[in-house]
Order: sequence, then C-alpha cells, then structure tokens
Amino acid sequence: MIVCDNYHGMVIVSVTGMNLVRLTRQGIISITGKNFVRLTRHGLQSIRSVWPYTGDRFEVRRQVLKLKWWDDRHLHPPGLLVDHTYEAIKALPGLGLYELRLDDEIGGQRNIRAIFFDPPSNWVPLEQKPMRVIWVLEAFPKKRQDFSRNDLRRFRNSRMLLAQRCYGQ
Repeated sequence: MIVCDNYHGMVIVSVTGMNLVRLTRQGIISITGKNFVRLTRHGLQSIRSVWPYTGDRFEVRRQVLKLKWWDDRHLHPPGLLVDHTYEAIKALPGLGLYELRLDDEIGGQRNIRAIFFDPPSNWVPLEQKPMRVIWVLEAFPKKRQDFSRNDLRRFRNSRMLLAQRCYGQ
C-alpha cells in the first residue's frame, strides 16, 4: 500500500489492489474510474512467467488498469478503449470474456493480449465491492490469430471458478 499526503494534508492517496483510492479527512472514499479491476491469482502467475522483470510486469499492470474506465454499457466507440482495442472472444460467445490488445512492446514481447471477464449485471458478488468488478484472467503475447482449445478451456474454467467463488453461481 502506497500512501501520499499532499501539501495541505487534505487528501491522502493510496493504492490498494489496483485502483486509486482517495481518502479525505472526513473519511469519504472515492475510487476513480467506473470499475474495480482485479487480477486473478492465475493471471498474476501468467504475467510472472512471461515477464521476469518487475518493471515489465508493472507496465502490463498499468496498461490493464485502463479497464477501470470501461463503462457498463460499452458506450464508447465500438472496439476502442482509451488507446487500446478490445474484442469479445468469438469462440466463447455470450460468456462475457474479452481480449484487450496491448499495442506496446513490453519486455521484448509484442502482440500482447489481456483476457478479461465482465460479469453479467444480474450477478451479485458474495463480497460487496464499491463498484462492479472487471476480472483480468491473464496476459500473454499472442503468437497466432486464434486461440487454441487449451486456451479456450482455461478461459472458460477461470470464468467458472470466479462464478462459483465470488458470485455463488
């Protein structure tokens, strides 16, 4: 947890998890963005296996954190998110699984994809969060255009685990 105090001591900024939180002296908490972005344990391990250097992992994290501005109804221009593009995984229709395309070169890797899960709005989380949660399942450099069967099975199973553990589905 990183805590900073501004010059007058009015606002304390801390980083908890992956979202920016502002605490005022009155105890009011406002989280920036529209979503609470969380990485799964497997997602963190996949990032660690591809990018051995901490700076590269933080760069991937910084890029994925832009999902906090992804709105509920996807009102932004189709397929565009800040400076990245995204697309639903066509082989898994209707499951709320998307790939975020990172165009930057990070740690010598190009064509990076972050797979994320946007739970349906009727799912109620077991542990109450201040905002809806976007789950980042994993990030990796994509070598070919389509996903393998193992990739699709892994994405579907990660979604199923989140549904059971976090939403009681």
